[in-house]
Amino acid sequence: MATAPRGVDIGQTLDAGAWTAFQKLVLALASLAFLVDGIANQVLGLAVPALMRDWGLPREAFATVTAIGLVGLTIGAAAGGMLGDRLGRRTVLIASVFVFGAMTVAVAFTHQVSDLFWIRFFDGIGIGAAIPNGAALISEFTPKRRRPLAIAIGMAFIAIGSVLAGLAATPLLPTVGWRGLFITLGAIPLALSLIFFLLLPESPLYLARHPKRKADLLRVMRRCGLPLAPDSTIIGDDPNAKKAAPLRAILEREVRSSTIAVWVAFFFCLLASYTMFSWVPAMLASLGFPLSMTSLGMTAFSTGGVIGGIVGGWLIERLGSRTAVLGQTAGAIVGALMLAGLVGMGASDIAILFWALAFMGFFLSGLINGLYTLSTLIYPPQVRATGVGSAAAVGRLGAIVSSYTGPIALQVGGASGYFFVIAAALAVSFIGVALVNRHIAANQSSPAEQKAAAST
Repeated sequence: MATAPRGVDIGQTLDAGAWTAFQKLVLALASLAFLVDGIANQVLGLAVPALMRDWGLPREAFATVTAIGLVGLTIGAAAGGMLGDRLGRRTVLIASVFVFGAMTVAVAFTHQVSDLFWIRFFDGIGIGAAIPNGAALISEFTPKRRRPLAIAIGMAFIAIGSVLAGLAATPLLPTVGWRGLFITLGAIPLALSLIFFLLLPESPLYLARHPKRKADLLRVMRRCGLPLAPDSTIIGDDPNAKKAAPLRAILEREVRSSTIAVWVAFFFCLLASYTMFSWVPAMLASLGFPLSMTSLGMTAFSTGGVIGGIVGGWLIERLGSRTAVLGQTAGAIVGALMLAGLVGMGASDIAILFWALAFMGFFLSGLINGLYTLSTLIYPPQVRATGVGSAAAVGRLGAIVSSYTGPIALQVGGASGYFFVIAAALAVSFIGVALVNRHIAANQSSPAEQKAAAST
């Protein structure tokens, strides 16, 4: 391995280098964080029927608990991003995984809804803080040309975690009860937080901004296959960049329009997504399908989402982010309109509806992952986690609004009107994506990869 030159721009060096096994290990560890994030986010919903039975309460009694969880997610995403820029992505990611693991275990020892309320609030803060810091770590360890695929792979594990939570609950609830379910699924992130403490490195771009941590930076860069001379002059931040407060920095003139555009896109995208997640079972039930079929409908939607999220990252690499993300958004709109037409015509074939839901999930998940990719691209390293966190927080506000749009749409317009509302929200998201003025170009490759391709 050749030693890097003495005047080193860490970001450019990583972008021009190979995607090494160590960098892929960071992706794997961050993906595990997203996996347990998805599990923690779903486990309460899976246990609510058992809680209703044991505590003798109706489902409506848990509505405030669900709402406060979304509030915690919103606060966690915004605050976690700012803390990640200040304290380090590694530090905040480990802390967030530990917090939502501990809060998940704590649910097992509750006896009333008021206790559950506050635990779910802090659980939501931990879950929300994990996403911007995990995304920033993946972004800053991955060469720019492979970043879209890497982020897509990581984000796909949130959906995989949701699916695994359902699969785990099926055998655990009858055997160990809901308390055992929370202890078992909460112990996993607690164990992972210890593994992350031992194995997860800090972002080299974060380390480059802290001269006192130069030894750590040299060690991380060496493990990335890019050893630096001990007397290297490290170029971290742009020396001409303004040292504004993080929230003010993401609204600086250079990035303001893209920030607002991605906020709009995130808000309406997650409004549509959570409307699907929260109310598709009720919509299918209103069409006369049995409860077992309504659950399988969400499985079809989630499975399409896992595949679409990864394919979306690959498409960004090949086509560029503008074309790929706008295409994913358009596909999601078509999916919503297709479902509106099917249910409007009184479709009774559940297999056709399942394929349509999978189609919708494929494109909607690609849009979500594309928005996370864009939000890591828009901002410089010193405020990247803040930028991602703020976008995710605005998106969570859309998720909160979905608690009202779903039932209102079903009540006023029926099942077809429900999907028309989702299509309208996605149309606004399309406009937001179109207005983002910082995008990834198509087919980026490093000089090293170009040389390797030419020799084969």
